[in-house]
Parts: sequence; C-alpha cells; structure tokens
Amino acid sequence: MDRRVLSGLLFTLAFASCTSNPRPIPLAGPTLAGQWAPVSAELGGQEFPVANFEGATLRLTANTYEFAGDKGTYAVLSVNPPAKMDIRGQEGPNAGRTLLAIYALAGDQLTVCYQLGSGERPSGFTSSNGSRVLLVRYKRIQ
Repeated sequence: MDRRVLSGLLFTLAFASCTSNPRPIPLAGPTLAGQWAPVSAELGGQEFPVANFEGATLRLTANTYEFAGDKGTYAVLSVNPPAKMDIRGQEGPNAGRTLLAIYALAGDQLTVCYQLGSGERPSGFTSSNGSRVLLVRYKRIQ
C-alpha cells in the first residue's frame, strides 16, 4: 500500500476517534451484570437510610438497569479509576434523564456515585453537604 494512502487512512481514523461522541467500551475482567442490594447510602452529605429503598435491588445486565420501577440503559465510558458511566432512564422517575456517575467494583462490592442534579460528574466517592450527589454501596446477591 502506498505510504501516502496509509498515512491518510491513519490520520482519518485518528481524527474520527478524537471527534466522535464517547462510546461504550467493553468491560474486561469482572462484570457489573447481576443483582445488587444497597448496603449504605448518602445523599447531600447526609446518611440516606437503605430502608428508604424498600427492599429494592439493582439489576444490571451488560447494558441495562432496573431499580424500583426505574429502568433504562447504562454505558461504561472508562474503566480507569474512577470508572465512569452514563445512565439513561427510559421508564420511571428518571425517564428521559441522563445521570452522570462513577463506580468502583471490588469483588462482590459495587460503589456508585450518581449526580442527580445538573452538576458535573462526581470526581470522587463523596457526597458533600447540599449536593445532589447520591453515593450508594451495594453487595452482589446474584
């Protein structure tokens, strides 16, 4: 192949990858898929009793979620710590919304920090006073 053609092709591919929208990436290693029970939660810097979830569990497939009547999709954008995901509600209280989140998976423990307001994606696993950041720790049950 002519070097000019090859160089042009490589430039085009590099330019396209830099200007396109972020796409979900395949996960390597442990999967998020399964059923997760909330163990603890904080909202706006205050404890949020898991009893408020009324026994609901988080069900994840490779790209969908369901929690207490809230259903939609999620896309992992980065697995580098903190791992990033976008959550798109399709049914229930978050229908039509995109929630920005980060997560950490360690064995059977999943920690997710959700931005429920209009702010930026959380950068750490904290929920500061007055924020609309929900921090939930889950334990895998299936």
